Amino acid sequence: MYSDLDDFNRKPEPFSRYTTDVLWTDPWIAQQMLKVHLDDSTDLASRKSRTIDSIVEWFDRKIGLQGRKVCDLGCGPGLYARRMAARGASVIGVDFSAVSLDYARSEAAADDLDIDYRNADYLIDDLPDAQDVVSLIWCDFCTLSPEKRRRLLERVKDMLKPGGTFVFDVSTTRQFESRREIMTYGRRPMGDFWSPDDHFCFQTTFLYDRDKIALDRYLIVAPERRFEIFNWMQYFDPETVAREVQDAGLAVEDILDVVTGAPWTTEAGEIAVVSRL
Repeated sequence: MYSDLDDFNRKPEPFSRYTTDVLWTDPWIAQQMLKVHLDDSTDLASRKSRTIDSIVEWFDRKIGLQGRKVCDLGCGPGLYARRMAARGASVIGVDFSAVSLDYARSEAAADDLDIDYRNADYLIDDLPDAQDVVSLIWCDFCTLSPEKRRRLLERVKDMLKPGGTFVFDVSTTRQFESRREIMTYGRRPMGDFWSPDDHFCFQTTFLYDRDKIALDRYLIVAPERRFEIFNWMQYFDPETVAREVQDAGLAVEDILDVVTGAPWTTEAGEIAVVSRL
């Protein structure tokens, strides 16, 4: 056990290991993730409904959704896709969580919305082309390594019509400055989130100051199972995120406050990047 904990508390190389599939495809944890997404009292997994309403409203105001072909990457339970479809967009939602997509499809059917939800990994699986708009919301971009981000941007370019729009959001370096390295341990500290069985959870947060990256690393130990979760987060300022987008051949049109669509300031929250092919 000592060697396991010693390894657990050694700072790994940035983005050296991914466990996103565990969060979204493990039958139990995926259900818990969906519950957090739908919890309107917290912004932990999805933003609150009134915030999502505000974001989709400025999307419509700035980009125009009526009659447009929109692909929402990492759509989860369809919280943004459903609102965009209700504003007249022809929407494709892409996600690799079957649990979230089942919920999204049921909600679309209840609202009589024709949304094409596809169970796929947007980094490797086939994606639709000739899209007017591609969206990637709630800082999915930040969870990817530089190599994966470049691959994603190249794929988005292939998806867009000439003049098409890619809009996404990122966490900021100011938010990084509020992070702290911590080490915690507890018995079922998040209730049944990680497992319905009794379990212990170790958490260590590592910060990479030079690159503005944070890692929340979890070790979950249950009677019949032990596993780790690596949650990576890259933080950006307007210059660094614009440089990545431009280097991939997209033109940055606006840097905005993701909640309001107003010009971004250092006092605002996450950055929304509006770029065009």
